[in-house]
Amino acid sequence: MKRLSMYFLSMILVAVSLFLVNVGMLVGIAKITHNDSYQIEIGRISDAVTWDDKKYVIGKDVATELESMQAFAMLINEDGKLVWQFDKPKDVPEQYTLSDIVAFSKWYLNDYPVYTWGRDDGILVIGLPQNSIWKYPMELGLPTMKMLVTLFPYLIIFDLLIFIVFPVWITKKWMNVREKKRSEWIAGVSHDIRTPLSIVLGNAEKGSVTEKQCLRIRELVNNLNTENKLEMGTGKWQKDKIKMAELVREMICDFINAGGDIYEWNMEIDPELENSMTYADKGLVSRMFENLISNAIGHNEDGCCITVCMQKQSANKIAVIVKDNGKGCNEDTLRELNRRLSYRYLPEHGLGLRVVKQIAKKYRYGLHFQSQEGKGFEAVVDHIPMV
Repeated sequence: MKRLSMYFLSMILVAVSLFLVNVGMLVGIAKITHNDSYQIEIGRISDAVTWDDKKYVIGKDVATELESMQAFAMLINEDGKLVWQFDKPKDVPEQYTLSDIVAFSKWYLNDYPVYTWGRDDGILVIGLPQNSIWKYPMELGLPTMKMLVTLFPYLIIFDLLIFIVFPVWITKKWMNVREKKRSEWIAGVSHDIRTPLSIVLGNAEKGSVTEKQCLRIRELVNNLNTENKLEMGTGKWQKDKIKMAELVREMICDFINAGGDIYEWNMEIDPELENSMTYADKGLVSRMFENLISNAIGHNEDGCCITVCMQKQSANKIAVIVKDNGKGCNEDTLRELNRRLSYRYLPEHGLGLRVVKQIAKKYRYGLHFQSQEGKGFEAVVDHIPMV
């Protein structure tokens, strides 16, 4: 839920940021393509057009300015007749009706962008070259408009990419910070638990409830550390050459020596696999099989028969099976156990099987569980490569 909330918050922040960036880009494009030669101060130009008792004349400076803009000017009297012009194109009429003047006063006159100015003696019209100014409810220089049209598809793609990718990046970064703090917290708590736990375990009577609970807590701490390192990718794992048959025997002997006379132990190793080896971190592989055996013990407190098998799967692959004839589990639990690794795990199976899944995933082993209520539980780790 927190991750989802963080993602939506990131999307809102990105949307606001994109809006500001897009506005900035539009302003920037307008400035880049802005052409001062098309800035019309029509009032000043009107003041430069005067009557000298015989005809209309225009100031030299203003005339030069209009020529530099390739602009034209004309004066239309109250009857709509042209009474003066400066560089008027041939395709611009000399007579206008009132509706003609209303039409072109805001937009174009024969595709020439024009500006008008009211005077006592008529209307002054200043026209700019065709295809120089884009006029609608607003006006933009044609170079600006062309650049906007060219860049618009790229702008949309850029916005979509940022809108999708950036919130994911922010959320991931935020989650990494949280996971790092979680990792540091777990490491600190584990360290603080180990010392007093060792003292209690050292003074506990062998086979007592206290010893069993201390061993259980130690197992939990070890699994917690392993799970955290695998999840965060912070573990420094070795590439050991492991003799699998030897590893299985050592584990079973350790469990037998730890006590528990109510459990019967069987070991079935294919003679062809006595010298089979694989490359992996010995500690991790041991943890995986120890967790499977501990799972069998933990769910059968009244005792059961636990069997560990090593079988040849193919020319260069082996399978290790840990099974018991105990209580087993129901179909719903089995379905959950065989799901792909996720952040959730069943409370009744705890952290141990989650760590088993993580180790199997790391080394690309196959892993699946089989069970029926009252008919035992079986964990199969296969596709273990031999060398």
